[in-house]
Parts: sequence; C-alpha cells; structure tokens
Amino acid sequence: MTGLDKIINKINEESESECSAIIKSAQAKAAEIIAAGEKSGSETAGKIIAGAKDEAEKIIEIAKSGAEQQTKQTLLGAKVEVLDEALAKAVEALKTLPDELYFKAVIKIAAANAMAGKCKAGLNSADHLRMPADFEADLARALEAKGAQCTLSSEPSDIGSGIILDYGNIAVNCSFESVVEEKSDDFKLKISEILF
Repeated sequence: MTGLDKIINKINEESESECSAIIKSAQAKAAEIIAAGEKSGSETAGKIIAGAKDEAEKIIEIAKSGAEQQTKQTLLGAKVEVLDEALAKAVEALKTLPDELYFKAVIKIAAANAMAGKCKAGLNSADHLRMPADFEADLARALEAKGAQCTLSSEPSDIGSGIILDYGNIAVNCSFESVVEEKSDDFKLKISEILF
C-alpha cells in the first residue's frame, strides 16, 4: 500500500466515521422529531376526542331536551283534545236531556245571564214544539229576579240549543254551546283536576 492509498483510506475512514456520526445524529434528531410529533399528535388527538365527546354530549342533551319538549307538547295536545271532547260531550248531554230537565236547565242559564229590562226570549224550532206548557211563565218568574221583563217570541230563533235573550240592541246568547265556550277555561281546569 502506497502512501497515497493510505491517505485515501484514511480520508475514507474519516469520511465514513463522519458520515456515520452525521447519520446517527440525524437519526437521533429524527427520533426526537417523531417522538415530539407523536406526543403532539397524541395530545392534539386527545383534545380533538375530548372536544368531540363534549360536542356529542351537547348534541345528546339538545336531542333529549327536544324529545322531552316534543313529548310534553304531544301530551299537552292529547290533554287539550280530551278536554275539548269532554266539553263537546257535555254540550251533547245537555242537548239530549229529557224535556223537563232540559227546560229547567234553559231557565237556569237564562236567569244566570239575564239583565234588567224588557227582552224577548227565543228558542229553536224543535224546542218550540216540545216546550212544557208552563215554560213561558216559569221563565218570566225566574228572570224577574234579575229585573227582566221577559216574553217568549212566537218565532223560532236561529240557535242550536238553549235560549237567546234579545234586549233590542243587545242579544244575550244562552245556548249551551255558548255558555260552555264562555266558561271553558273553568270547566277545563275542573276536568283536568279530575282526569290528570
């Protein structure tokens, strides 16, 4: 081996040693970067997962709240439907009372809603045909207590049930439908206390 070969070998060995040191340093640096990246990625992934869990919990809470609200609205709708049906059946029951009870109810409602002054009372055509003979006198007596002078109209009125009191410029609708509608909030409250 000549001196030149020795120098070249020496340069190659130093070069290989230096390259090996550079490669080791680069590998160590790469390992640090990878470890830092994995740690950072793991932390970021943890934050993303935690954020996603929080978001999922919020969405679930909103969905639960919405479902509860929908359930309450559905239940309320069903209750309103039941109450409306109960009131409709009550009106129908009043309309189909036996004649004696029906006309006593008509007089009672008229007396409760009468005002002082002269009025003409009107019944529908079916009620005109079935009213008791003493109905007009009983009605007049009941309304006198309110200061009303009442006579029964010989013409049928356009009313579904009950009676209408016409004071000239004011007509007081005492149909069963009207009375139940007017007091529906009170009736619904009492019915709901019983049912619910």
